[in-house]
Amino acid sequence: MKALVTGATGFLGSHLCRRLLRDGHEVTVLRRATSSNDALDKLNLTQIIGDVTDLDAVNRAIAGNDMVFHTAAHLAYWGQQKETQNKVNIAGTQNVVTACRQFGVKKLIHVSSVAAIGIPNNPANPANENFPFNLTADMPVNYHLSKKLAEDVVLKAVNQGLHAVIVNPSSIWGKHGRHYRGAEIVEKVRQSQIVPYFTGGICIVHVDDVIEGIMAATKRGISGQRYILGGANLTLKSIAQRAAKKQHLERRFVPLPNFVTGAAALALESLSLISRRRPKITYTTHYCAGRFHYYDSSKAKNELAYSPRSFEKILDECVSFIEKRESMKN
Repeated sequence: MKALVTGATGFLGSHLCRRLLRDGHEVTVLRRATSSNDALDKLNLTQIIGDVTDLDAVNRAIAGNDMVFHTAAHLAYWGQQKETQNKVNIAGTQNVVTACRQFGVKKLIHVSSVAAIGIPNNPANPANENFPFNLTADMPVNYHLSKKLAEDVVLKAVNQGLHAVIVNPSSIWGKHGRHYRGAEIVEKVRQSQIVPYFTGGICIVHVDDVIEGIMAATKRGISGQRYILGGANLTLKSIAQRAAKKQHLERRFVPLPNFVTGAAALALESLSLISRRRPKITYTTHYCAGRFHYYDSSKAKNELAYSPRSFEKILDECVSFIEKRESMKN
């Protein structure tokens, strides 16, 4: 099979490229000239230089491929990047869909996000694929809105004959070159006696399990359907506590309530108007910090034979990665 991967220089995209090559597929990637190529170093694949916002570049990349994996996205949780984010996430997806239809691509796997599902109101009831999207333009959640609108672009094309499947990964952890995505919480616990934490929760999944889910979607996924690829639903406090226990550390955990994150966002966003740099706590961070981003992967488990590993196994790998990296420094 000839496959194109957008967003290939990123965390998930580079893992996907390795999996496709390992399975014997011929892989082409579309990457920006300014993107670091480290994640694709020494991989036997074809690189097309261009951007998903450029239809001509997308056409060059997609022509001749049987399947397209669209993982490219603009992730920043910062309102000042709204215009660029929409251009990449919505208009970029439209370009991919247009080219897929033009060149008769057999299947598009659109890698969306649980952000496009919405945010459940009750942590006791994780959201599934049928959850009514509950975010609006007056909320500081443009990433979520852009991913939902990108899905709408894909679904419109499905109604016009495109074979496309949507997958919605949650918060992805795993190795990425010399780093470990998700290790920020674990390292914070290692470095400080007092550990502040947001009061909400997230759904954590390992990158390899997301890749398995994506590959299963190519074989078992139904066109026009979306599949949540999540894992364990945990409070941020619980994640920090488990990280401390795993590392045999005694720590004091201090919550950051809503009024604290709100005040921080107001002050830091104001300063960012001068510095033009993304603040550590944005209005989006504040909005999401106390909410429970919990999701139900039952549909993927039942229809794709999706089987994510436990958080304990992910944490074991993460801690081992950090300890090995630190021992190499000494």
